[in-house]
Amino acid sequence: MNTGKAHKSGLRVVTSHSSLWGRFLQGDRHAFAEIYDAHIDDLFHYGMHFCQEKERVKDCLQDLFQDLWISREHLSADIQNVRYYLISSLRRRLLRALRKDRRYQHRESWEAFEFEYTLPLENQLILDETAEEQKRLLQQGLAGLTRRQREAIYLRFFQNLNYQEVADIMSMQVDSVYNTISKAIGILKKNISLPLLLLLLSR
Repeated sequence: MNTGKAHKSGLRVVTSHSSLWGRFLQGDRHAFAEIYDAHIDDLFHYGMHFCQEKERVKDCLQDLFQDLWISREHLSADIQNVRYYLISSLRRRLLRALRKDRRYQHRESWEAFEFEYTLPLENQLILDETAEEQKRLLQQGLAGLTRRQREAIYLRFFQNLNYQEVADIMSMQVDSVYNTISKAIGILKKNISLPLLLLLLSR
């Protein structure tokens, strides 16, 4: 698959994506296809972290892009970060779908829901003979974080969203996102080597 992001004035402008968005709003199918191709992989990857149910993620993504095309005439032209917009939209759809599922309707089940953090197969951080061991150690370190910490780290460093965008997606205050990520990095420092931590934070 492939993946996406965007929204709200005041956020950074991604010029190429902004012009694509304008063409898409005017009904340009090629622009729509470019947006889809540019973002679908990241969206699918995020969705799989979020609920680990491949068919549910694929269904939500299909609905997201279908609705995007159908409702394009009513969408804002001021969307300035397409990746942010698409991740935020997918997250809301997944939450709605999960809350309708009987398995997630009980409060205790919902609170136990985890944001699963695994490294993307197509983007291995280390490409030498020790890659598997390094990958295992990094995943082990990430497993020591809370669900909220893992998701914040993923959105900030793997999806390159800024702190305001992470806060908006996760329904948090910006200060809380800073604190969450700061605490997560503190935990990671204790559990993984500095080179691995630098690789994670420099993505």
